Amino acid sequence: MIKLTMKEQRTNDVMVKLIAGEIRVKDAMRLLGLSERHTLRKKRAYENEGISSIVHKSRGRPTNRGYSQELKDCIIELYGSEYSNWNFHHFNNALHDFHNIKVSDSFIYNLLTAAGINSPQKRKRSKRSYLPRPRKQLAGELVQFDASQFQWFSGDKNYYYLHGAIDDATGIVTGAYLQQQETTYGYQMVLAQTISNYGVLECLYTDYRTVFQSTKKELTIDEELKGKKLESTKFTNMLKRLGIDILSTTNPRAKGRIERLWRTFQDRLFNEFSKLYISTIKEANEYLVDIFLPKYNFRFASQIDSNKNLFVCVDSNFDYNFNLALSQNRKVYHNCYLSINNSFFIIYDDNKPAYINTKKAVPVFTFLDRSINVLYKDKFYTTRPLDSAPLTIVNTVASKPSNKPNKSKSHSVSANHPWKNSKITKNWDLYKNPNSVPR
Repeated sequence: MIKLTMKEQRTNDVMVKLIAGEIRVKDAMRLLGLSERHTLRKKRAYENEGISSIVHKSRGRPTNRGYSQELKDCIIELYGSEYSNWNFHHFNNALHDFHNIKVSDSFIYNLLTAAGINSPQKRKRSKRSYLPRPRKQLAGELVQFDASQFQWFSGDKNYYYLHGAIDDATGIVTGAYLQQQETTYGYQMVLAQTISNYGVLECLYTDYRTVFQSTKKELTIDEELKGKKLESTKFTNMLKRLGIDILSTTNPRAKGRIERLWRTFQDRLFNEFSKLYISTIKEANEYLVDIFLPKYNFRFASQIDSNKNLFVCVDSNFDYNFNLALSQNRKVYHNCYLSINNSFFIIYDDNKPAYINTKKAVPVFTFLDRSINVLYKDKFYTTRPLDSAPLTIVNTVASKPSNKPNKSKSHSVSANHPWKNSKITKNWDLYKNPNSVPR
């Protein structure tokens, strides 16, 4: 039995009429869209072979340009054994990365769906749609910061926080850092990765965390009349030193780029941690910086156009430890120690207890390496934590010598002082020494 397509059926009808003499060769050429030579060739083949000459000779035969059945079976077996919870696109990337198999996404989709496998990421579209905010035109013009709470390690029920940043214009993930809690230090490390790889950005887009914005958003009229200003956070003050602006929003849709990024990371990063048996924060951060982020940006992000770039590259001698430090003003007690968050620190100068002769608050910097340093008269002093109460070590600290002589003052009462002749004095003397007064 020979089955013909609509086009082949049309060719068969033309050949029948041509052989029967109902139409001329020129009419057949026009109807089939073929040259005279090709039309005559088809006519001779039809006279010799009949209707079977209309069907293409490669029909039903495996093509030389297709993939072998062995390769198809290998891909289906790999997905069922090692990548059963991976989405199809991520699975295709893993075939290229770990197994050196290069096929198209459409081939993977058609192969797996034909085998009765559905993608775990398949979901219904929401009926509600929101108009996305247009991307910025320049790289570094706006970088979105956020953190995602998730069970990042397979078999570990604890939640960890992945801090990250994405450029709004290009979609480049500029940095990522994993920690047990959402902390200022995590955002500092993300900012350090951003500056190291791309440069100093222009503006930061965040949510209303106390890390970025003060809890007090407005001043009263009386406070404004007194000249008071809203206090900035330590992280915001650090950004001002670098010349970086900050914007904050309470609407998650306003920073939808990074919110969508967390959905992708929670799928891809979790599966890759599980495949590579990564179960610690240290290993995860190393894999993020060295392998995952470069690979992700190469596949999904746009390249930075040099004519549309607002990232400012820093010099090789840029001091990340100092420029990304958090500063606060603290009072120095007894000229030798500090109190920070109910912890006490003694001030040192060249491994010796220092003497800070001031009653005013001095700037205290928490460097990126988490060391605490005091800035006094354009000089940095190191600190060391104390295990016991500070008053127990005050006597051990070298105090500043005094130039004034230490003279004890004695007070004497004159002989004709009224108090000496009073009855109270006589009774007091009698009380002290009863034998001194005759009875």
